[in-house]
Amino acid sequence: MKEEYKYIISDAAMEISIDSYWRNKIFKLKEHEKLKIEYDDDKIPSYVKKYILNNKLSFYVEIVSECEEDYDEGLVIFKFTAAEYSDIYAFSGNNPDIV
Repeated sequence: MKEEYKYIISDAAMEISIDSYWRNKIFKLKEHEKLKIEYDDDKIPSYVKKYILNNKLSFYVEIVSECEEDYDEGLVIFKFTAAEYSDIYAFSGNNPDIV
């Protein structure tokens, strides 16, 4: 199961980050408040949906102020974490003016 999370975490973070449904939900979070994205949610973007559903993967997403990656100033950083493995995560930098 851990390998499946490692394989998809970056793609899942990217696809969910650019999806307007999820962006609306995530931008409403307070810093470090977590949103759980379940594998069977019908709103998971199609590009990653089949893999996530077939492997029953779930993720937490939160807004963080710092991470080990560099993003342009003014971007909001989303951190995606494998629900079962806190050591598997990915970040995305997001323009708050685009929902």
